[in-house]
Amino acid sequence: MAYIVGYKNASAKTFPFTHLFFIIIVAVALIGFMLNPADNWKEHIFSMLGTVAVILAIVGFALNKVNPMGWKQLFHKKEFQQLVKADSDIIAVLQSLDDDYCVLCDFHFELLHVEYLVLSQQGLFVIGKTTAPGPLRIEEGTLMAGTQSLAKITGNLWRVCHLINIVIKKGYSTEIMPQPILVTPRNREPAIQKFDGIAITEPASLIAEMENHTTDPLATEKLQGFAAYLEKRYFK
Repeated sequence: MAYIVGYKNASAKTFPFTHLFFIIIVAVALIGFMLNPADNWKEHIFSMLGTVAVILAIVGFALNKVNPMGWKQLFHKKEFQQLVKADSDIIAVLQSLDDDYCVLCDFHFELLHVEYLVLSQQGLFVIGKTTAPGPLRIEEGTLMAGTQSLAKITGNLWRVCHLINIVIKKGYSTEIMPQPILVTPRNREPAIQKFDGIAITEPASLIAEMENHTTDPLATEKLQGFAAYLEKRYFK
């Protein structure tokens, strides 16, 4: 079975109550600082509340970036359930890979979110997913799922691939470009199998897709060193 790091099942993906508590504390502290010791605070109440709202919005945005699944669990339950199911389908397939594979799940590589990074002697694969229900199509150079644009997902896949390429080239003096793969919902064969160099497949065909898009291999010691570096830096 593949060595998998960072995967959390549905029961482990709980709402971040510590984040909510932090926001409440920040709000109370800000209001307290602004009200004390001003004698004419009533005259500026709306401007103060506006300032507090802006600061809290920034804090909330940052916390959502840190744990987007936690917030979806509270505010977008249906989307959360779809994402959990998609993750479960993908990880079930990746677990069937042999021991030579290392799978790193759900981490931020510098400022970029990585859903799955597969490292093996057959190559490196950056895997993302979409739960959009509509059929895939291309509109004005943009991959669409029904009426929903997938530009953010496809763009992020390539940004992660290029960043990994830069890090490996700098650290190991080797030029390797990972293969990006976009996974669609289970039992929904995509009408488009490739877009802008990104392979598109459903979970059942993921392993076959990886075998068909092998990248330049990385020497075993370098591969193990890179995997250990990522695990130590982003998961410890």
